[in-house]
Amino acid sequence: MARGFKGEVRVELEGKIYTLRMDLNAMAAFEDGTGLAALDWAEKAEAGNARVGDMISMVWCCLERHHEGASRQLAGDILSEDPGILERLFAAAAPKPDEIEGQPGK
Repeated sequence: MARGFKGEVRVELEGKIYTLRMDLNAMAAFEDGTGLAALDWAEKAEAGNARVGDMISMVWCCLERHHEGASRQLAGDILSEDPGILERLFAAAAPKPDEIEGQPGK
């Protein structure tokens, strides 16, 4: 069964839970805000070649779905608290076929 591109990750910061959603809307907002192609950027980020400001921008875009009006400062605080959040978001949005429940081998 085909699976779309969407995933969510929760993170706790200072006693509050934030839900970040990685989906095509977040990717488009990132592109609009940075001028960078989100998928190309993600590949570079995975290889360790991402600017911190762009990483904060992506977290900020992923906050918007559940936390409308969230600040860039909050996004930076979340990334500082949980530096692996982007990796987990991309994994949640586009898992490998063997990680999808109900696929052969699961």
